[in-house]
Amino acid sequence: MKKKIKIFVFNPYPAIGGVDTSLKRFLLSLGKNYEIEYFSLRKAENLKRSNIKNTIINSNSTLMSFFKIYKIYKNSANEKKIFFSIQYFVNIWSIIFIKLLLKGKLFIYDVNHLDEFKYSNNSFDYLKKKLIKFLVKKLYKYADIAASNSKELSSDLSKYTNRKINTIYNPCFKKIEKRKNFYKAKDRIKILNISRFEKQKDHLTLIKAIKHSRLEKKIDLTLVGYGNEIKKIRDEIVISKINSKILTNKKKLDKFYKNSNLYVCSSLYEGLPTTVIEAASHCLPIISSNFKSGSKEIFNNGKGGYIFKVSDYKSLSKHLVRFYNNPKPFFKKESFCRKKLYRFSIRTNIRLFSNMISKLV
Repeated sequence: MKKKIKIFVFNPYPAIGGVDTSLKRFLLSLGKNYEIEYFSLRKAENLKRSNIKNTIINSNSTLMSFFKIYKIYKNSANEKKIFFSIQYFVNIWSIIFIKLLLKGKLFIYDVNHLDEFKYSNNSFDYLKKKLIKFLVKKLYKYADIAASNSKELSSDLSKYTNRKINTIYNPCFKKIEKRKNFYKAKDRIKILNISRFEKQKDHLTLIKAIKHSRLEKKIDLTLVGYGNEIKKIRDEIVISKINSKILTNKKKLDKFYKNSNLYVCSSLYEGLPTTVIEAASHCLPIISSNFKSGSKEIFNNGKGGYIFKVSDYKSLSKHLVRFYNNPKPFFKKESFCRKKLYRFSIRTNIRLFSNMISKLV
């Protein structure tokens, strides 16, 4: 009987979001000849399949959890085994424990641009990110395969680490969802933003832009997500006197896209935001910050959407006023963006993932 290939996956903090949806699709695409052990520090949802086991590591940190993962991986009887990890702070320890100490096959994947290291919450976080970025530069050359979710990120990360970085887009595009009602000039604008309530997503810039536009009485803002910044966001909305709904932990998002006129992404940095691609598939015009990375690819260097400088609420405000007065140019860009969405198809990108995994067997 042919032995199964063992895939070990480490995603410390599984949650609702684009990263976890992509990872789930990658794993579920693998055939029954693969046995998958999914390590996490809390329960991973929606991964119920006979060949996937979720092993919860009882640990307070990613680093300390690797001492347990090291033993499990080392004692695995499978002759053919591959370790897959995701995000910088996990990948560096995967390289040290799995590749350098155990000589295992390692596939690492990144979902945020290096700009992530520009932002910190305090002095400890600043030093921690300095160390992680240094280790990325020194250690990434040892991974068997390294990939990211956008070409821009792959290019910048390749230059920084001096090694090849492959690109596998988020497998998120299914089909174009037809719309019946389009926005007419000077109607109420229903603005949508779906993202975690964290500093990275910079909701405050969006709120300031609405206030600065003086259209706050003409705008209905819907924010969907979860996270640590929710109180700060709520407080800013109250101060700005904006008509807004904040909805948390919503899994079925289609109804929000269908009931909106405009999607706004205000992120400081990204890898390739799934919700922006989903918004485009629902025929929504998009205004976005020029975050790195992925904005150039999604919006075809500005041909597929209106772009403003990161954190520039005044520039975003001007775009909101333009949309209110004359939405036609926005829908022209939306149409162009929609025609290019096939690059992010689920089938194409899970096939790329499977092909790269098979190279390590």
